[in-house]
Amino acid sequence: MYENNKHTAGINNNNYYHTKMDKIFFDRLSEFIQSVESEMYIMLPGITSLQFLSYYKIIDYVISQKLAKNIIIKLLCPFNEDSTRLIKHLVPFIGYRSIKPSLSKTSLNSVFFIRDKQDIFSFSVNMQLQPHQHNNQDNDTIFSLDNWSYSNDISIVKNTAYCFDLIWEEKENHDKTIKEKMHSELLSDLISHDIGNYHQTIQNSLDVLTSTIKRNNNEAKDLCQNNERIFSVLTVAKKALDKSQSLVDNIRRLERLYTQKDLELILKNLPDAINNAYTTLEQTLYDNNPQGKRIRFSLNVMDGHNNLNDINVIAEDLLEEIFVNLFSNSVKYTESWEVKIDVLIREYFIGEVKYWMVTVSDYGKGIPDSMKRELFKRFYSKAKGSGLGLSIVRTLVERYKGKIWVGDRVYEDWTRGTAFGMIFPAVQEK
Repeated sequence: MYENNKHTAGINNNNYYHTKMDKIFFDRLSEFIQSVESEMYIMLPGITSLQFLSYYKIIDYVISQKLAKNIIIKLLCPFNEDSTRLIKHLVPFIGYRSIKPSLSKTSLNSVFFIRDKQDIFSFSVNMQLQPHQHNNQDNDTIFSLDNWSYSNDISIVKNTAYCFDLIWEEKENHDKTIKEKMHSELLSDLISHDIGNYHQTIQNSLDVLTSTIKRNNNEAKDLCQNNERIFSVLTVAKKALDKSQSLVDNIRRLERLYTQKDLELILKNLPDAINNAYTTLEQTLYDNNPQGKRIRFSLNVMDGHNNLNDINVIAEDLLEEIFVNLFSNSVKYTESWEVKIDVLIREYFIGEVKYWMVTVSDYGKGIPDSMKRELFKRFYSKAKGSGLGLSIVRTLVERYKGKIWVGDRVYEDWTRGTAFGMIFPAVQEK
């Protein structure tokens, strides 16, 4: 075992090493992370330690090792407003479970790195805010590095790893129970409320139709006078039936996603998926397009990527469903006969990690800001409404370790169309 005690390092600039002690610590920790062969457990009882790892880019180094060696990484860490941004950066690459530390609130935070269940690297961090002399500037962050140590004592390592596994399994079971409960509530809500509403509309329409026929005693002359009303009632019933069937189809898709959540993902070409989705939509409009709408579609790639074969992500065939849903929304919410859909692909980096960003823009009626906040929540809450398309989109994007958001095609003018943005981790080129 080696150990070093009590050293204070002021974090006021981008210099990594302020003393010889700092360099020794970072060198030892880097060697430890780099030598992981199969799995690494990380436990962070507090947000301070996560901020420390982020500032010194230790988190980026952990992610790079994951991408280079495909090791298994599990992180136990509190999840709160302060840690949200950092956790979202990590989640696409590591296993994560949130914990509620039972320790009293303090600026002192311990960190445990367990390597292949063979040895442990641990240290403690203390954070203080150092106010500037000038009131119009932000505070400096001062970290204290305490009691960093390494141990390969077999009893200590086994006991620590065993405790980690117990906490992980308990939290995993808890999260699974909550997810099952939410899924059950969603299906119950859809069946009892949404489908019930559609069926009630059909029932009311048929009641009106039956009443009209009885009132006129089935006389042909009277029925001719009421043809327009009868046709209108049947149209309402037909639309309600179509929407009910569409909802049932979407429920089937959700169940397919839910039951196949462990399906193996493979390499998929992003431009191919987008073009296939456009072809599907074009065929749908060809088969059923009473409004006579036509699509003007464009797909562009920025940053000089002439070889579309290199724009790949890890997904499966349902990747196309994302864009079928988004393109269908563009058609639905564009009132003119010409539906313009622009798709743009470009590189995007978070630290040193590369993503593909896809933006789908249309020129339709747009989405008010007040609706944007609730747009993707249907799958996760009991909000009323029949549309599950965007819930499916969000579920799929997150299934592929990506993120999705909605904005305006023209900045701060929602009436001129909508822009959906997504990022997917890029497959590393060999």
